[in-house]
Amino acid sequence: MALSKSSKSFLLAMVALGVLVAGGIVALAAVTGDNSDEGEPVTVVIPEGLAASGVGDILADQGVIRSALAFRIAARFDERAQRIRTGTYRMRTGMGTDAALEELASAEGQDLAPSFRVTIPEGRTVIETLELLAEADGSPFTRSELEAALNGVPLPEWVPAGIPDPPREFAAYEGLLFPDTYEFRADMEAQDVLDRLVERTEQVMDAIDVPDNLTRHEVLVMASLIEREARVVDEQRRISAVMHNRLAEPMRLQVDATVIYAIGEHVDRVLNEHLQIDSPWNTYRYDGLPPTPISGAGRGAIEAAADPVDEDYLYYVVIDPETGEHGFSRTLEEHNQKVQEARQRRE
Repeated sequence: MALSKSSKSFLLAMVALGVLVAGGIVALAAVTGDNSDEGEPVTVVIPEGLAASGVGDILADQGVIRSALAFRIAARFDERAQRIRTGTYRMRTGMGTDAALEELASAEGQDLAPSFRVTIPEGRTVIETLELLAEADGSPFTRSELEAALNGVPLPEWVPAGIPDPPREFAAYEGLLFPDTYEFRADMEAQDVLDRLVERTEQVMDAIDVPDNLTRHEVLVMASLIEREARVVDEQRRISAVMHNRLAEPMRLQVDATVIYAIGEHVDRVLNEHLQIDSPWNTYRYDGLPPTPISGAGRGAIEAAADPVDEDYLYYVVIDPETGEHGFSRTLEEHNQKVQEARQRRE
């Protein structure tokens, strides 16, 4: 029996899908699978506090795997990544992601000193980060010990000195304690732990192409604003575009999250009286970016700050309070219309 035209189209589509899936499997195996060659022996050192995302960089640098990105993706869904420990490992080049994970998750070659794990989410302030470190299961530190140690952590050379009248404690270190999942030995010094978080920030910033109109520190500052404003990850580069475009106009950024930071404590809602606070962190009253980040920013927000979408948006407003989705506008008239529509939805 001859196939109908629609059946033929369906069959062709399924064949094409099968080819794409097979090609994807082959491509993934090419970067994650074992190399048939034995490879050269290499010594791999996994330092204290290194997150799984950083392990891939070390393995790629040593030639153990082909792609640090493939390792990060695999580690996110592989329980063996949770068993990676500090230590010195004897590995070989060309092992591939699967074999490397198996080796790193084994007990052989590991330094099994007591350790504790902590996850620092994006968007947390310095004080909130210190609290997470102190409250982590197995952490030997108190918050006061970590605060005292933070004063001894050197700032990266690209961070401006002399921050005037900061609204919160340790504002100079705001945004420098990189959000990630870490494992630390329990016998580490508090300053060494904090040094590791700052070093992780420097590693991420080293991989960023800083645009001509911003300094490295300004990219981190903008990234913190994006992190606090964008609940929908896919909107980060559009919010970045709004900020870049406003700086170029010039227009004040008028970011509510900076007002909350300037207040010095959390508030559920920004009121008109808050907008009058006289602080360089209040982007409703002061031009340009605030003097420091207002929280930790993840890699996605940092990349968005450095590489906004090519759109001429100047405004955004939350149109869905549940999801945090924003509506973006090019003109004030269009923006005011979206604001009105958003209010009507909430009523």
